[in-house]
Parts: sequence; structure tokens; C-alpha cells
Amino acid sequence: MALAADGDGDGANTLSILVATDNHLGYLERDPIRGQDSFHAFTEIMQIARDRKVDMVLLGGDLFHDNKPSRKCLHQAMTILRASCLGSDPVSLEYLSDPQVDFASSSFVNYEDPNVNIGLPVFSIHGNHDDPSGDGNLSAVDMLAACGLVNYFGRQSEVERVRVSPVLLRKGETRLALYGLGNIRDERLHRTMARGNLTMCQPTEDEGRWFNLMVLHQNRVAHGPKNHIPEHFLSEFLDFVIWGHEHQCLVDPQYNHQRAFYVSQPGSSVATALSPGEAAPKHVAVLKINRRSFKLEKIRLKNVRPFVIDDVVLAAVPSLSPQSTEDEIVEYLKGKVERMLVVAQREYHEQRDGALGPQPKPLVRLRVEYSGGFESFHPQRFGLLFADRVANPRDIIYFFRKPRASTSVSTQASVASARSVAPVDALHVESLIGEFLDDSSMRMLVDLELAEAVRLFVAKGDTDAIVQSLKSTISDTQRRVLTEGVVASEEQLEARIGETRAARRRRAVESGHGGVSEIRGESVVPAVVASGRRAAVTNNDRNAIREFERIAAATSTSVTTEPVDGRDSSGSDKEADGFLPSPPPPTLGRKKRPRQPVVVASDDEEDDDIVSTAATTVKITRPSRNARTTLALALASTASVKPLSGDEIEDSEDNSLPSSIVSPPPPPAKRGRTTRARGAAPSKRAATGRGHGRGRGSVPTQRTVSLLASQMPAVSIDDDDDDDEVGESRGFGGFSLRKRK
Repeated sequence: MALAADGDGDGANTLSILVATDNHLGYLERDPIRGQDSFHAFTEIMQIARDRKVDMVLLGGDLFHDNKPSRKCLHQAMTILRASCLGSDPVSLEYLSDPQVDFASSSFVNYEDPNVNIGLPVFSIHGNHDDPSGDGNLSAVDMLAACGLVNYFGRQSEVERVRVSPVLLRKGETRLALYGLGNIRDERLHRTMARGNLTMCQPTEDEGRWFNLMVLHQNRVAHGPKNHIPEHFLSEFLDFVIWGHEHQCLVDPQYNHQRAFYVSQPGSSVATALSPGEAAPKHVAVLKINRRSFKLEKIRLKNVRPFVIDDVVLAAVPSLSPQSTEDEIVEYLKGKVERMLVVAQREYHEQRDGALGPQPKPLVRLRVEYSGGFESFHPQRFGLLFADRVANPRDIIYFFRKPRASTSVSTQASVASARSVAPVDALHVESLIGEFLDDSSMRMLVDLELAEAVRLFVAKGDTDAIVQSLKSTISDTQRRVLTEGVVASEEQLEARIGETRAARRRRAVESGHGGVSEIRGESVVPAVVASGRRAAVTNNDRNAIREFERIAAATSTSVTTEPVDGRDSSGSDKEADGFLPSPPPPTLGRKKRPRQPVVVASDDEEDDDIVSTAATTVKITRPSRNARTTLALALASTASVKPLSGDEIEDSEDNSLPSSIVSPPPPPAKRGRTTRARGAAPSKRAATGRGHGRGRGSVPTQRTVSLLASQMPAVSIDDDDDDDEVGESRGFGGFSLRKRK
């Protein structure tokens, strides 16, 4: 395999292919300005194929932007393909392989269908946007294939063992083995390839005379250790690789010395993100293959909306300082955007075509670093200054701060640790599924499978995903239970259901369902932290956190405050004296010391009624360091009532609890009715002051006071003008809602 020189090869033995990826038809189709950009670019691509008289078109995935494109989008896509592909032009490609293996939607290649007159064959794989899903596991590309407009290949029926068979084509003396691999989740495919479970089939006939071309749609840039596909994972017998999914245009062939093949990354034909990679000029390529040599010609697209992106650091601008007014900063940025508009117009005139008009509104992105004491302002308000001149007035400006450099290793480690901790209340909805199933009696359901169904429902719009997951679980469980013999007892049935669930969960973990990976044999649930990154909290940690919160909640509701109106706390009834505080929550990471029995006696009847209870032993799973840090951050942001330790509870001479632990209410009017009031008594002016009888200052009954006191800590609300300082409110972290003079 070698690069062909200009003019090498004759037309009878030269196979020409137009290559394009990531067309994203239907992107922002409801936008009045940018709604037709994707269709304009795709129309130009197909017109280039017709003008260059290529033998075929090869699409590298993400033909559609939405997994379920609208009818309008499908209609426009079919119209473009019909106008470009149908015709009486002869097809010079000879199809040599088995269509039952190559194509999932048809039993023959479309240009050999006697009922359809194809003049330009189109071969396409699916991407991550238009991948198969839903009822029937179909893709939007399947609909185009059923209409005879596209040859859809590269689809895999299973992901644990991937088998890629080539589409064999021949033109004269040139033989092409076309390998296609539609998008598979990167972590899953990475694991499959690392285990050696990906098989690349090679033709046995005329071995050594085939040009091996592969097209795939995966992450090429490493965003993590396993969420990309390294180039050295691909087979070394390949000659040329077309890489889809990456939107940055790197269409020029890049040689991989480790595997001895070339890689071309055409990029997207429409900008779907305001990033530097999308700002590069858009290209497609015409790949010409002659026997074992090739030549690639890149063609710049003309019907692409101009996109200019630039950065500015406010601290580096001599005319600005942190003391500059907002108007001064806005004026400087306004001049910067004006210069960017001039650049955008000049670039469009260089590639000018008539589809977008003589002067289309460009995409402009100005990334502003405002570190060093500068203040930001509302970006959308700034965009109103250019509302009629740019295509994206709402997001012209993007403010960001430069990350601070750590001064020490310990500080850097602590910052990294703090960022990697996931708050308990910031977990994904998928991570709550396991908690829900643990607390319910639905023992057949697998949390990872249900999480994957929820992801398909939310991300792909598959309304039947959850129903299909439940049906699959029930049918598989029934099949396993009934085929393993007669069930003699309920215990055997429960055991078989548990075995079935465990087997299905192992398969789900291996497949990467629900975004769950494995850490030391434990399933890990992803969580989102404040910085936007994902952290991992194990199920054992989550259960320990729930148990800790349950104990802490029970303890906090049992701790009361001291009297706040100076009343004597010595007099109480038997029912109030019998109220015992719950044990405080154990300290995480330390062994809990056994508590001694607590004895409480009534002041009225010291020798008659003695109530004693032993300390409650609480067993919880010790959370990991990640979980303990998570609890520390979560509890630090909330006002909590300090629990009492065992050392603070001492037996007095009269065997009564201190007033700081139990605050009995004032004596009731009648001996027969007792209430356990833990809050402050209402002031006298509240009963006779303004609003009495109309709901504002009315005195609540003793039963209402008891009910409210059991649900929330005590808070003293005193609107008296006197300066009483007897008793301090300790509800809500010691805050007092006293009216100040």
C-alpha cells in the first residue's frame, strides 16, 4: 500500500469514493436563522459527488442529529438523496460478498435491486446520534435503507464479541475490502477490544491484493483511560482508516507508524458547538484507490456558515483594570466583536456560494477570561448589540476564570479530593434506582438494566425503553426458573430469582449499562459534583450514608432546648419525665463505645416511678473515605443540632436528666392533660395583641404546640419591647428571631 502519484492509474481500475462524516441533519431545525445549515451542507456534498462522478459515497455516521428525527427532517433527507442517487448512470462497482451478512435492512445491495434505478451508491454506518434503539432496535438509517436510498452496514448484534465482516467490492483490477463499525459505547468497545473479543474477517481469495479500508465512529481523543479507542487497537493489516465522530477537520492522511496505516478525520459538515475545533474550515474528501495505492483530495465546503472564535484576557488589556466600569469593558469587547465580524465576512467571500446568501450572519464566539478582580456581566444583554448581525446573539460572550495554581502538594491533593467528592443530594437519577429497588420488594429487577432504560428514555426519546426492559426481565426470569426444574418451596423460588438477577447484573456490568463501572468488585454509581465532574460513590457507601442519616435524624428530633421565658423546669408530669433522648450517631471511622443504662426519675414521685432503658446498639457499615468526605461536605452546609455524647450524660443524686437534655413544659392547667412541649411558650402579648382571633396572633393549643415541636427545632419568636434576656434560643443553629429595637 502506497500513496499514488498525481495521474497514476487509469479510470477503469481507479475506484473513487467521496468521504463525509457527521452531517447532523436536523440540527437546530427550528432555528429561524440556522435551521437549514445542515441541509445546505449535505446538498453541497451530494452535488460534489455528482460533479466528480465518484463511484460511491461513504458516510461515517451521525447522518441525523436526533435519534428520532422529525418527519420534516426525514423528508428533506430523502429528497436530497433521491435527487442525487437515483438515475440511469451505470454503476461500475461489482459486489462480491454476502448481503445477508453485510446489511441488516435488506438482502441485497441497492444498486442491484431491479426495482430501483440507482446511479450513485451510498454506504453508511450509524453514529452515536442515530444509533439503533427502541422497538425493533432500528435506526433512522434503517428507514433510508428500506427505501433503497442507502446501504446501511457496520451494525453489530452483540457487543461482548464483535465480528466485523468486510463489504467486498471490485472495479477492474482494484479490490476493496470495506470494514464498517457503527458506534458502540466507548467504554464497552474498549473493554471488548482489550480482551481480544473483536474479530476482523479477511477475504481468503486473492489475499494480499485487497485494499483494506475501515470506517468507524468512536472517540479518537482520549477523554479518559477507557472512553476512547486507541489507534493501536485496530488491526495492523488495515491500509486506510476513516475516523468519524470527531468534529475537528483533520482530513489530511496521518500515518500511524505503530500499525503502518493512514488515518483521515474529515470532521463534521455543520458546526454543532461553539468550540475551536468547529471553527476550522469544513472539508470532504475524494479517496481514489488504484490496486494497492491511494490518493486523497480534500475539497472545502462552500455552503458553510462562517464561524470565528477568539480569546481575550481582560487583565492583559492595557486600557482596562479591575476598577474599570462595566461600560468601559463592554466598549472594548464590542470593538473586539466588530473586528471578528470583518474577519468572518472576508472568510466567507473566499469560499462564497449562493446558498446562504451574499452576506450570511456568522457565528461569533469571544471567550473572555476575567480573572484578577474583574467582574462579568450578562452575556445575553451584550448579544442584543449584535442581534441583527450574528447568528448566535445569545451566546457571543463566554466568561471563564483561570484556575488557581496550587501552592503545595497537600493543598493540591485536598482540592482534588474536594472536587472528586459527590454530595449526597447531587446524584444522578440513575443512581437512585438501586436505592429504590433495595427499599422495595421488586426483587427481579436489575438496577443497571433499569438505569440503561431510563437513559434511553431521556437521552434518545425512546418511550418504550422501560416497558421493554421490564418485559425482558420478566421473560428471562420465567424462562430460567421454569427450565431448571420443579420449584419445591418458596425459598427455592426466591433463590432462583436471586441467581437470575445476579447473572443479569453481571452481564449488565460487563456491558457498561447505566454508566456503572467496577471498582474492586463493587458497583460504582456516577455522581455530579459542583465542578461538573463525575465522582464515584459505591453502593455500600450509599447504604452507610443512608443509615447514618437515619440515625442522625432520629437523634436530632429527640434533643430539645432550654426554656426561653425563664420558667422553672423542675415541675413535670410522669409522661414528660419518661421522655428519653435517642443515642447520638456513632462517629465515623471509630469504634463505638458501649453506653451505660440511663435512669430517669420523676421529680414528683422520686421513689415510685423509675424508668430505665439500655443504650441502643446501632450497627452500620463503615463508609469509605470518599463517603466520609461526602458526609462532611453535606453536613457542613446545613444547620444541625449538636448531639450529646455518652460522657455528657451523668447520673445526678435524684436520677434526673439535666435541663439541657430534657426541658419539661410549664405545668398545664389540668393534671389530667399533659403535653411534651419542647419549644418556647407563646408570649402573653401574642394572645392579646393585634391580630388575635384572625389567625396572626392567636395562641396555638397545647396539642398543636406538641405536634409542631415534634417536627422542628424550637425557635423563640419574641416581639416584646422588654429587654428580657432569660433563656437563649438554640433552634436553627442558635439564631434568635427576636425583634430588635
